[in-house]
Amino acid sequence: MSGLQKSLGGTVGTFLALSTILGSGMMILPGTSYQDLGRSAWLPWAVAAVSVVPLLYCYAWLGRRHPSASGVAHYSEVAFGRPVGRSSGLLATLALVAGIPATAITGGRYVAQFSGVPSLAWLFPVAVLAAATLIGCLGANVSGKVQVALVLGLFVLVTCTALVALGAHGVEAPSTALPPLGELGSVLTAVYVAFTGWETVAFTFEEHKRPDAIPRIFAASYVIVVALYGLVLLGLFSAVAPGDEALDDAPLLRLAERSLGDLGRPVTLALVVAAITANVCASVLALSRLVFGMARSGYLPGPLARVRDRDGNPVTSVLVVGAVLTAIALLGATGAMSFELLFVLSGGIYFVLYGLGAASYAKLAGPGGTPRAVTALCAVTVVAVTVLAGPPMWWCWALFAAVWLVTAALARRPSTREPEYEGADR
Repeated sequence: MSGLQKSLGGTVGTFLALSTILGSGMMILPGTSYQDLGRSAWLPWAVAAVSVVPLLYCYAWLGRRHPSASGVAHYSEVAFGRPVGRSSGLLATLALVAGIPATAITGGRYVAQFSGVPSLAWLFPVAVLAAATLIGCLGANVSGKVQVALVLGLFVLVTCTALVALGAHGVEAPSTALPPLGELGSVLTAVYVAFTGWETVAFTFEEHKRPDAIPRIFAASYVIVVALYGLVLLGLFSAVAPGDEALDDAPLLRLAERSLGDLGRPVTLALVVAAITANVCASVLALSRLVFGMARSGYLPGPLARVRDRDGNPVTSVLVVGAVLTAIALLGATGAMSFELLFVLSGGIYFVLYGLGAASYAKLAGPGGTPRAVTALCAVTVVAVTVLAGPPMWWCWALFAAVWLVTAALARRPSTREPEYEGADR
């Protein structure tokens, strides 16, 4: 079993990161937060954007020094041993297996609503997952180039729509009024979903030509994401009333209609298709790499770690991942599986993975002023969000604890295997 080919450069890596982050959250969360908090909605976004920086620093540090297809599973194994690493990998797999179909279904619902063709609610998820699987079979470099085109289109559409709204309706200054803490905490917890994705792109780090560019990839993608979210919020403040019912399920459509008139619906449809397709393509690629890495480590069946001779692409893993995700998307789109449960599972587990990455950084970075400060900031963020989020988040941490205990019990027999240190400083 060999490693993956290093074919990704910094530009493609940045767009891969953007694709994993700018998904269904961008289409819903700015609207719901604005409806709940009015022009004070920028506050939870600002808090989330600032507080997530230490967590991103941890993942950038880990990715540069320990680039592996297993991502957080590898980091936590190096830091805490095989049971924690295996548990992290299994939880990450579960999060992506739940989250990717949920994102595709969200896109299907949007496309069905905007086009007036109800069958697209299940046809679109199947089609976009099939396309993502095919693109994944062509390799990471091809997938990356597709996502560059999609994200550039998305960026142009969002930016133009927001700027036209600001030009036509004028700039409405954000409010500095502090909402009730309960409401602020509830919205803040939801908004954090918009800042998940960097832990997913970490599964592609083994294929980067220059791991030292990973911190710059994180920094560039972070700045672009924050700028886009800020533009959408300002556009909504300018063009849409906070009590508008459309903010709950189609805020970007309402913004586009108020900005572009009759062009609003087709522009929104194109925006949704670009965002969902880019996100699903990037996530399928990342999950296939995670499955490959877990199989290579002995945590999943060995055939999943096979790579194609000519380009080192784990095609078996890509095909299995695509088949499983398509089946789950069909179940969710037809109501046979709870769509809401898929989102709760993926959102909660993503944040648990952030916490595990921060803990791994704290162990591996060693003593020093910067590691202590970053660890303290991460701890405050993780504890605060966990407390504010309530039972759904607590159950996700409990799930990790249960998986870890079972994994540790099954690993009583001593192992002679050394952890993988692909690209690590030794």
